[in-house]
Parts: sequence; C-alpha cells; structure tokens
Amino acid sequence: MNSNNVTRRGFLLKLGALAGAVATGLVAPRMLAAKVKGHLTGAKLEGSVGSVTFSLLLDEPVGHKVFTLASPNRVVIDLADTRLTGKLKQGAHDRPPVTAIRYAERENGSLRVVLDVAEEVSVSASMQADGSQNVLKVSINPTGRGNTGGKKKAASEPEEPVTKQPASTKKTKEKPVTSEPAHGKFIVVIDPGHGGKDPGAIGSNGTREKDVVLEVARKLKARINREKGMKAILTRDSDTFIPLRERMDIAHRQKADLFISVHADANPNARVSGSSVYILSETGASSEAARLMAESENSYELKFGDRSLNNTSNRLASVLLDLSQNAMMDRSLHVAKGILGELSKVNNPLRSRVESAGFIVLKSPDIPSMLVETAFISNPTEEKRLRTADYQQRLASAMFKGVKRYQLALADAQSANA
Repeated sequence: MNSNNVTRRGFLLKLGALAGAVATGLVAPRMLAAKVKGHLTGAKLEGSVGSVTFSLLLDEPVGHKVFTLASPNRVVIDLADTRLTGKLKQGAHDRPPVTAIRYAERENGSLRVVLDVAEEVSVSASMQADGSQNVLKVSINPTGRGNTGGKKKAASEPEEPVTKQPASTKKTKEKPVTSEPAHGKFIVVIDPGHGGKDPGAIGSNGTREKDVVLEVARKLKARINREKGMKAILTRDSDTFIPLRERMDIAHRQKADLFISVHADANPNARVSGSSVYILSETGASSEAARLMAESENSYELKFGDRSLNNTSNRLASVLLDLSQNAMMDRSLHVAKGILGELSKVNNPLRSRVESAGFIVLKSPDIPSMLVETAFISNPTEEKRLRTADYQQRLASAMFKGVKRYQLALADAQSANA
C-alpha cells in the first residue's frame, strides 16, 4: 500500500446496520473552497452498552461544539474549519444508545457529524493530544428519561444538513451486517495461510505449512458447501502467493459473512503442541505469545510481499478502525470461542482462551475474522498427524461445527429482528 492510500482509506466508517433507513449522497463541490485548518482522519466508538465514547481523530486541534437535539434525539458535533479525509459512509449502528450516524460538510468550512440516539442523553467533550494526533472524545450517557424529555432544538441552532436519497430510491429496513445477506447464503471465506514463494513454517520432516493448511482448508470448504444455506470460498486453491491485504480484499469482493485464516504453528521448543485461535486486537496483544505470533505471521508479508508495509504512516493507516469494528470484534470473539471449543475436542488447545493481537490479515472492519493455528508443525507428533487426511478432516469438521453454531445464532437473531 503506497502513501496515497492513506488518504483514500484513512477513514472508513462502514457501520453495521440495524433497523432504520439512512440517507446517502455527495458533498457539494463548493465546500472545498472553504478555509481548512484540520482533517478528520478516523473515529472509534468504545464503551459498554448504554454508555459510550465517540472518539474523533484529528491531525490538528480544532474548534468544536457538541450539543444535543430532541424530537428525534440526536448528538451534534460541529468541527470548525475541518474537512473529512477519505469517505464517510453513513448508516445505522448497533452500539446503544447510538443507532445511526450522518454527516455533512457545510458552506462555512465546518464539518457536522450527527449521531442518532435511541433516547435522551447527556454529553461531554474534551480535546486531548495523543502523540502526533489530537482526539476529540465525546462521552454519551443516557439520562434515563427515554424519549419524553430532552433539549428542544434552539432557534439559533441550524438544522443539520443531511445528504438526500434520490427521489426514486425507496427506504428499506436494513439488516444486521452479519445476518443472512441478500445473496441468500452465509458466505465463509477460508484463507489457507502462506503459499507459493512463502512456504510458512517447515517441520523437522520437511512438511510445509502452506501444503497442509491448504488441505485442511479444502476439506473445510467441502464440508461447508454440503450444508444448506452456506457457501465457502478459498482465497487460494493452489500453491500461490497472495499478499495479506489481497486476502482481505477477496473476502470483501465475495461479501463474506465470516473470514477464517488457517495456519499451522511453530515453536523452537518441539514439545509445544495444541491448537489456538486468534482475533484482532486494536489496543495491543492479549499476551506476549500472541504479540510474537502476530509479528511472526505479519513478517512473512514483509519478507515475501509488500515492502511498503515498513512505512510507519502506512501501518498507522492500516489500523484505523471504523465504528463497526467494535461490533465486529465482538462477533469475531463469539465465533472464535466456538471454534476453539470444538478444536479442543480434537487437539488439546495450547491456550484455553481466544487470544488477540495485531494480525494484518484480520483487519477487515466489517467482517468477523479469526486466525486458527490448527497444530504445531514443529512438534514431530503433530507434524505427522497434519500430513494425514483423517486428521485434516477432523480439524476441518471441528471448525465447521463452530461456524455452523454461529450461523444458526445469526439466523435466530435475524428472525427476532424481522
């Protein structure tokens, strides 16, 4: 990824959609002539259900105003002399009390962001320096008075501009981002790690990680494809090298509902054994072992793939998580726990919990993703097992059971929201 991609991809706000219709459109070109002091480069929504913090990442400290409006309830954030870097996709969200987000760049050069909320809330805001960035943190807390109270819109407060749908576009009730999609099947993209010029880890008897994980992935694909309402797609079905971000792009092009990267672990200590499952962490690794694992897997990209990843600004851009990332990480953890539980019946897990770290291949903001280390290829016993079709099938079947349980849970949730 080159430096130009930082501005193109620096701010992704693709929101998981619950009930509600959302307007979309284009920003008027005349806005570009306004005086600009700062750029909004990213955002995060954090906190527990009902009490959240909306953090806006800015390259400069800018003047700001945060207030609430009623009928309907909204939180309005005005950023003076500020432009959006990249593209902001508007949509509904499932982090109570926040239900949706909108924005508009205004003729005076300010940027207005509007959060729709399900009930009356109180807000507080503070601008904080965070290294080379500035973060405007907006705390949002329900007042407990539901929709009956709230601040009435003052006459001096202008109505927030909202981009409009074309007249011919019908508003429809949106479904959760991970529910059964319009294509009618639950899509699982399976990513056999490494491949081609990247062999991955190599066992003492010469077994190559790239070969055994491809066989496991093929068996998992076959099992999923036998299930009604499900479809599996491989990022590679041959001995081919694919950069990590291209693997993510494949999942997006296929409109995946789940992404699973399949690997075989290695350790200098040949006695170490067992399966493990990882998800993305936005705040640092869950353990030193998880950090080292992520560094190891990511290092293959630097060795065999895109060397521009060495650029610090590119790495920063790659970890700017959008508003849906928190929900996706929750869903990733849910399905990862199920898969780890099933794998523990086949191969004693290395760790009893799902671990997390900064794996590049898991950084899809809107697809639940996980990395499965099926076994230790550096362990002679597990290396021997990994070479057999029977053991590969047992691993694939275990992963399928975890995936199926997750798919059924989503189907139940969809029915409840219908």
